[in-house]
Amino acid sequence: MARDRNVYVWQAYVTVMSFVSVACLGAMAFVIFQNGTNAKTVEAASEREQKAQETLRAESNRRQLLESMLGVGKPGTKDDFNQLVSSIPADEQLTAAIKTYNSNMALFGPGSTDRSYTKLVNTLMNELRTRNGEIERQRAQEQSLKNDFDQKIKQAANAQAQATETAERLAKEQKKDLEKYTEDVAGQQSKITQITMDQQTLVKKLEKEKRDAMAKFDQSQVEVAELRKRLDSVVRKLDEIQGEDFQYVQGKIVEVANGGDTVWINLGRADGLRPGVVFGVVDSDVSRVADAKPKAKIEVVEVNQSSEHLSRCKVLSDRAPTTILRGDSIYSPAWQAGRKVEFALVGKMDMDGDGKDDRETVKALIEQNGGQVTVDLPPGGKLVGQLSVNTRWMVMGEEFKVRVKLDSTDGKLDDTETASAKDRSNLESQAKSLGISRINLDKLMGWLRGSGANEVSALGNQTRPRVLDFRSAPVPSFGMGKVSELFQTRDGRLKTATPADDR
Repeated sequence: MARDRNVYVWQAYVTVMSFVSVACLGAMAFVIFQNGTNAKTVEAASEREQKAQETLRAESNRRQLLESMLGVGKPGTKDDFNQLVSSIPADEQLTAAIKTYNSNMALFGPGSTDRSYTKLVNTLMNELRTRNGEIERQRAQEQSLKNDFDQKIKQAANAQAQATETAERLAKEQKKDLEKYTEDVAGQQSKITQITMDQQTLVKKLEKEKRDAMAKFDQSQVEVAELRKRLDSVVRKLDEIQGEDFQYVQGKIVEVANGGDTVWINLGRADGLRPGVVFGVVDSDVSRVADAKPKAKIEVVEVNQSSEHLSRCKVLSDRAPTTILRGDSIYSPAWQAGRKVEFALVGKMDMDGDGKDDRETVKALIEQNGGQVTVDLPPGGKLVGQLSVNTRWMVMGEEFKVRVKLDSTDGKLDDTETASAKDRSNLESQAKSLGISRINLDKLMGWLRGSGANEVSALGNQTRPRVLDFRSAPVPSFGMGKVSELFQTRDGRLKTATPADDR
């Protein structure tokens, strides 16, 4: 009985445990199924969140790109801009806007870093104001030069009119004396035919009157010659007045540095100066330098951008650099502030005495030094250009050699050479009437040509100057440990470059 009861209990235990096991397996299966469903939901939510973050990041980059284009906030570099462009998905409208932006920003040039539409508008407005100011200054300068020229022409015309009036008055007096003498001779001849006895007396009287008349005539000729001399003197003075701007010094040496190898002059970007121009150096007490001989030569190698009237020059002369002192004057016949000096070349331009025409080298030197050749008459060639009141110098080369044809029995000249000689004669006459100064080639080269330091090679119609050193040099100092006053403010502090200085 007890055994049956134990079996019954065991069976009940097994049955209960079976139900419990089945229930646990079912619960476990439900939990596993529920976990799989939740994982998929979480993964889908993560993907949506990631896409939303990417969309937000793209929109943020688009906003930063548009702000950079408009110049809002802190300006970025070109690499930052390109990185923003690459991080934004392709968009037809945005791509077209970026293309237009790059095209507009090309106006800044390759050296600009801060580029935006706001900066572009300000830059263009500043450039427009600067150009308008330059145009107004040039217009005022042209008007002043025109007024000076009209005044000089008027003075020359008045002087010529006075000389002509005096010559006409003397000619009338001479004619009147001759008429009176003729009348006296006719009267005496009539008396001679009537009174034979008084013939000797009348002859003596006529001879005396003749001598007096001839003396008056000679005196009138002397006066006419004197008037001609005065007229020539007036013409020479007019030439000096017309060339006054070119016969006076154009600048000063403001500092000597590097043991005398480098100097600074008071001419710069505001005067239209550029590297490559050669100046002659004369003592400070020389004012008219057209006939002076330079004691040294300097070449502009750097035009200071922070100061309107300051440039660095290299000493070219073979002489000791200590001969150049602060305060010495500088001069160049081929350069003038605000305009180009015009030249006329006449004859053979032999610079080195080798018998060859160095015309192109002479033109290149003149252009390198700021001038231009507007009239050219090569030996035996055709005249190019025409003299005008703007022509300043007529450079005289070797004389034309007129060749006689060997196969001609009558010594007939070559037509081309005859025409060239005629053109030369006409040019010299026109130059004298226009007040154009003549200068020989050697003297011009003495001012323009350095001592082997600057050479020019002709490349067609272009020139290529070779300057010794274009590297930046320190600002000149006027004392030990003291910066030049040119680069100090009124309170003694060092000046710094500003956007206004760049303009």
